[in-house]
Amino acid sequence: MTVALEALKGRSPRIEAIRKQVAQLLARQTSARHLPAILILGETGTGKGLLARTFHEAGPRRDNPFVDINCAAIPETLLEAELFGYERGAFTDARHAKPGLFQTAHGGTLFLDEIGLLPASLQSKLLTVLEDRSVRRLGSTRAEPVDVVLVAATSVDLRRAVADGHFREDLYHRVAVITLELPPLRTRGKDILILADHFLARACADYGLPPRLLTPDARDALMAHRWPGNVRELANAMERVALLSDRDEITGAMLDFLPPDDAIDPADAGHVADAGSLEGTLRARIEAALRASGGNIRRTAAALGISRNTLRARMDKYRLRHHDVMRPRTLRPMPGSVPTVAPTAMPQWERRHLSFLRVKHVESPTVDVGRALEVAGEKVRAFGGRIEETSPTGVIAVFGLEPVDNAASHAALAALAIQNAASRARTAGSDGGVVCAIHCADHLVAHHDAAPVIGIDGKAATWSILERMVAAGASGAIVVSSPVAPFLVRRFALQRVRIVIWMSGWSSA
Repeated sequence: MTVALEALKGRSPRIEAIRKQVAQLLARQTSARHLPAILILGETGTGKGLLARTFHEAGPRRDNPFVDINCAAIPETLLEAELFGYERGAFTDARHAKPGLFQTAHGGTLFLDEIGLLPASLQSKLLTVLEDRSVRRLGSTRAEPVDVVLVAATSVDLRRAVADGHFREDLYHRVAVITLELPPLRTRGKDILILADHFLARACADYGLPPRLLTPDARDALMAHRWPGNVRELANAMERVALLSDRDEITGAMLDFLPPDDAIDPADAGHVADAGSLEGTLRARIEAALRASGGNIRRTAAALGISRNTLRARMDKYRLRHHDVMRPRTLRPMPGSVPTVAPTAMPQWERRHLSFLRVKHVESPTVDVGRALEVAGEKVRAFGGRIEETSPTGVIAVFGLEPVDNAASHAALAALAIQNAASRARTAGSDGGVVCAIHCADHLVAHHDAAPVIGIDGKAATWSILERMVAAGASGAIVVSSPVAPFLVRRFALQRVRIVIWMSGWSSA
């Protein structure tokens, strides 16, 4: 148990208190017949998933499944079937019966992340399952017993959601029997440096790189940063600088943090009226902040108190683009003159050499594909890419829309980071895998307002090539096309196979 709790790194008083609380819970877990639900509170990226997994691995159920699902990442139409399962013929395309995640986690732990965003239509059914300790699949007439420890997490204020009518009060009391709250990273003092050293050493070990050290000015920058993305942002930052650096020392300038004076007052983001739902409110708040900052990503992220990567992820989720939220401009007429309308700016097209990354997740009963897609998006944005298309099985990302040195190399580094995250998931008990494909080609790009747009012409051919490449690759492979190879030979070990080339390992330049 002590070894498992060491995963909760840090020496700040609040982290020490959480370790003590978890140890007390685990000591009682062996004698308790039915364990109460646990609710973990905290901002996005504070480590709620890690705490849930630590609780599982340190307890008597460690040899049984740990199943996690992000309630906000799966469409409402699919979430019920994922949670509770279905019988053959329950709906169109239900050709085979499938157990839900409650049944997959039988005897182990079920982690419901972002339970505060669970659709209202499913809250009553979840409450019934928790109270009856049984689940009925879609299309079935009988309930089947399930034995799971429920650990839930949320970054929203559930009490306020209950008061606003967005979350059932009886379900809240059912899942919040025991509550643990993780502190934001900015309040944890020297834990920032402890975690930074840990993540930097882990990245170097994962990719076979020589050890990197943080210089004093880098440590000062780490302590001064606001960390809107919390521990997750810190882990991604250390992985990024480890892969992009050719030096043994990491300086403050290499961290590329937002300067403290490059932020706007959050009050400038405006006041947002109730949009009718939590998701609508979040979307409206982001849209208002983007308008207030003139579409500037850095200033918007600072105003909202989140990282730029988190902001881009939410913009992708809500399908917000810079040009959709820019303030409309009109010409103010002179007194006595005929009003005029500002002319619409025509987009400027130019041909750009872009690199594309296709990430395909191998489906597995123990893999939360929604969470896997979220991780892929984080890694893409960490290395300067943009998610261009999302599907139920993966994403297509583009690199080179923003100025970057060797876009193909950045795509390859993002692929390595995604594969590394998938490998960690498999080590933790997931049996899913990831196939990545990288291809580069010339495409027309329009510069309209602040958002580059890729022309439709040529997309079909590139998408087809990427699909053929992932279809030919095995789980764990990173497949690259011949046009990509010249950009990677200096930093990666490549092996030629038939029509394409696949990356077999990392070679430090």
